[in-house]
Amino acid sequence: MKILKPIGVASVWAAGLLCIAWSDTTLYAGQPAAESGLTLRSWGAGTIEDSTETTFVGSRSVKVLTRGTLSGGWMVFGNPIDLRSDLNAPDKSIRFTLRFAGSGAAGGAVGGGGIGAPPPPSGPGGIGAPGGPEAPGGLGAPGGPRGGGAGATQTTAPPLRELRLIFETSDGKRAETTLPLQNLRTDESGWQSVSLPLRAVAGLRETNGQIAKIGVFGDATGVFYIGEIRTLSETTPIQGYMAIQNTFGSVFTSRSQERLSIAGGDELIFFGVTEGVSTPVEYRWSFSGDPSQIDGVGSVVRRRFPRRGNYTVHLTIADPYGIRPPTTAKIEIQVN
Repeated sequence: MKILKPIGVASVWAAGLLCIAWSDTTLYAGQPAAESGLTLRSWGAGTIEDSTETTFVGSRSVKVLTRGTLSGGWMVFGNPIDLRSDLNAPDKSIRFTLRFAGSGAAGGAVGGGGIGAPPPPSGPGGIGAPGGPEAPGGLGAPGGPRGGGAGATQTTAPPLRELRLIFETSDGKRAETTLPLQNLRTDESGWQSVSLPLRAVAGLRETNGQIAKIGVFGDATGVFYIGEIRTLSETTPIQGYMAIQNTFGSVFTSRSQERLSIAGGDELIFFGVTEGVSTPVEYRWSFSGDPSQIDGVGSVVRRRFPRRGNYTVHLTIADPYGIRPPTTAKIEIQVN
């Protein structure tokens, strides 16, 4: 019997059954542009160029200076990259591994006015005083730098909030999307990986799937490096928890305890922490005991509890594209 092999997949026999493993595709892996048929074209007031200043894999990275959504550059592939099998595969994402100018390894300060991810409960280091006014009993806008603590990898706030990506295929069609850059975690070398489900790129499935160009632009002025671009299957369920810092700087998590006791009027800082996924997520907070009632959004929120009683705090971590089911975490706050 003749077995037909789907385009772009690897087929193997296991236990008498035909198993299909959808293969990943590498679009860029740190190779020198001149040797790989890759042409870099600056656009507007931005620049894009081969760089040896920092690398993730291979011997090069692509350095991009962007000055807004109309300034950046194009990566032009001499041989278009075939993503047809990726577009037909379930749960396939495209992942960009990035490093931003000024980002570093553990222990660096967090810029951009945001509070970084909390340190582990047993780890050194703390979070700076929140900045900005807050209405009594309400949610304040987090701000202020985070102090560097040794040993724990920290979140670095990039100078850009999102990238504008344009995919042009060899049939002359274009598909455009944005790639959120908030809440990214940095590895020890300063690189950050963020993925986007291919099905979330509107119009890409209506092309021939042959990627001829990728345009990269930021939403503000900034410099970043592209270390790798590849597709991969994102099948891991969303996982996460909440971390809570009290007025004394101690950090607790919903994974380690179910109840936290505080004094009336104390303010708590709540952090949403996601594990196992590199795609963007949304954090939704409820302080009313009803998880369907949203009282705050964002990876970091603050709440003051002025009255005695018991409060149930729920965190919902959701996929903004609706592809993966959300996960929830909760903790009881006892106000004495």
